[in-house]
Amino acid sequence: METISFVLGMASVVVIAVAIVAVYAFVKVREQKEEISNLYRIINDSDTQIHLRIDEETRSIYSTLDSRLDKLEIKLKEKQLIKG
Repeated sequence: METISFVLGMASVVVIAVAIVAVYAFVKVREQKEEISNLYRIINDSDTQIHLRIDEETRSIYSTLDSRLDKLEIKLKEKQLIKG
């Protein structure tokens, strides 16, 4: 009888310990999932900002290039008028 009581006592301690570890692991997994979601959100925001900046810089470069080409075109036309 003492053996059965001892085994049941040890089993109950093991079950309680396993339950505590399982709850702790579940909480940690949930925290890790939230952290991963936050990281994905940060990466997505950074990606969006990078693409917006690239688009802005591209527009700026095209604008500057267009302005310079217009000035060059005007100068070439003026030189043709002066020569002709």
